[in-house]
Amino acid sequence: MLGLEQRLHNYEPLFGSWHVCGEIGFGSFGRVYRIETRDAFGTVHAAALKIVEVLPDRTMADTPERVRALAKKAYDSEIGAMYALRGAEHVVPVEDHAVKELREDGVLVGYDLLLRMELMETLDTLLAKERALYTPAEIRRLGMELSRGLICCHGISILHRDINPKNIFRNRFGRYLLGDFGIAKQLRGTAHADTAIGTKAYTAPEVVAGEKYDARADIYSLGIVLYRMANGGYLPFAHRGMSPQEMEAADARRLGGEELPPPALEDEGLRRVIAAMCAFHPSDRFASAQELYDALDALAQPQAAPQAHSLPPDIWQEPQESGLLGAFGLAFTPSPEMRYMARQLAGGSAAPHRQEPAGVLTPRLAAHLPAWRLRVPWVRSRLTVEGYSSIADRAFRARGDLSALTCGGCVQRIGAEAFLRCANLAEVTCADGLLCVGDGAFEDCAHLTRCHLPDTVQQLGARVFAGCTALSSLRVPEGVQIVGERMCDGCTGLHQVTLPSGLRSVEQAAFRGSGLRKLLLPDSCIRLGQSAFAGCRSLASVQVSLRLAVIPEECFAGCTALRQFDLPFRLVEIRARAFFGCTALEQIVIPEGVRRIERQAFAQCDRLMLIRVPDSVQYIGEEALGADGGRLRLTKRTIVARKGSYAWQYCRQRSIRVREP
Repeated sequence: MLGLEQRLHNYEPLFGSWHVCGEIGFGSFGRVYRIETRDAFGTVHAAALKIVEVLPDRTMADTPERVRALAKKAYDSEIGAMYALRGAEHVVPVEDHAVKELREDGVLVGYDLLLRMELMETLDTLLAKERALYTPAEIRRLGMELSRGLICCHGISILHRDINPKNIFRNRFGRYLLGDFGIAKQLRGTAHADTAIGTKAYTAPEVVAGEKYDARADIYSLGIVLYRMANGGYLPFAHRGMSPQEMEAADARRLGGEELPPPALEDEGLRRVIAAMCAFHPSDRFASAQELYDALDALAQPQAAPQAHSLPPDIWQEPQESGLLGAFGLAFTPSPEMRYMARQLAGGSAAPHRQEPAGVLTPRLAAHLPAWRLRVPWVRSRLTVEGYSSIADRAFRARGDLSALTCGGCVQRIGAEAFLRCANLAEVTCADGLLCVGDGAFEDCAHLTRCHLPDTVQQLGARVFAGCTALSSLRVPEGVQIVGERMCDGCTGLHQVTLPSGLRSVEQAAFRGSGLRKLLLPDSCIRLGQSAFAGCRSLASVQVSLRLAVIPEECFAGCTALRQFDLPFRLVEIRARAFFGCTALEQIVIPEGVRRIERQAFAQCDRLMLIRVPDSVQYIGEEALGADGGRLRLTKRTIVARKGSYAWQYCRQRSIRVREP
């Protein structure tokens, strides 16, 4: 029987138009892959594909009826449960599914269950890179949203039984959802279950002990998740640097009934709720998910702020409806510029409640900042942005009087094209707290030589540094998982880039035409976009992830200094013009498993003397191995392929020099 990945590619196109791009995760109950489809207008859409293999032991299940029964049980446990919860609040929605039979010699031996869902990040991944998740407000919000999900599950008698950070997801709108119902239990005719199952570090004591349990076991598991977040990322009785044996001992103390130490978070109300969720005896916990939601909702209610009668009225800071204007029924509301001027005149002596982030730094307010501070608008200035939560889109676009930018810790977002074409901006420094840099934020800043972004940054938009020809080195923050389209397009002076260890994808034309000399992609990077490194004429050394499945169109086209490229062993496809014009390449070994080499993949690679093509290749496009016919013979290029293989026949038909290995 074929391996899982080979079977997946045989199933393509999945669900009508989807193709597998690479594995993104795995667990005890299935593997997860990124899949993509392209619509009629060329837009690429991504989703997550979970595969559950039902391959029983022949000695235990030697009849097709037994195989079908096991597959039906797995189907009902996950796919059936998710369809039953379709439309429920804060539960991962199922988009499509398929069931594939596996046969050997005509005999049914197993099933592949395919489930398509929205592509989202897990809480386990988010906890490793976002410190904002450890705040009381975020912990309460996560608890409330997952409580709503559990209310829906328990309302139709479904127990999740495996709530842990790997099965909690966050969508692109910031909402938390409960997913992965691989071991969910449908209660039929009883309010209790008695199967010991789940992730031990988060499982309730009664489940591990093999006793009967109910919905309060899910509440306990969610409580351990909240405990970990409230305890700085550590489970009960755990600390930094613990060995596996010490972790086992910590689990034994928790499951043995020892009272859990209070989490490190200094929020007494939240501590009480978590303690009630994690009580050893089920009777001491919240009786239902609705009770838990109500308790967390009560903590989230805002407290009435004390009235500051001693503060005099300030027409610059607060709306005014009294006095002379009030006598005529009028009100005065200060503009952002007036509030900014008031803070400057106060010299930082304003009341503490006025030092909170003032919101968005708009283009109208930004127009006054350097001139207000220097009073000489034609002199280049160092701009320091503090006291604002974000810089608006196009706030400082095409400003010529800025030479340096410093963003304080309050700034969480730099808007799209905020500093577009700021011709004299040479230095950018941002403090911890910045989360997002919008599309084209520093595009065409021709004199930008240094840019420091903190590791708190999670999103870099498209074209952020496109056209920054003076930028010589760049460190992409550790929190970034996707390098956006054309992020460094045309950065001819960019010789060195440091990519984050958790990088997942490099999008279309991200480093096209840049001056990169060496490229080291982390093992987590499983996707490259079209023309991602095209035209990098100085690129001499490349190391890609071993998990990369596809070399996309024109990905390395025109990399004239590239002499050697080791293709990853999981590669399945080399697309059109992938290495077109790589004139320094000398030999290529295509790994076993590659199925397609599309047109002109290695065309105009003048020094490429040897290409080894495996038996797995079933399609070779026009001029994929170079110019067809006699023109290729003039280059003295040799194709190495097994006699009788598709590559052998292809070369023979086109009079291309070929020999056996």
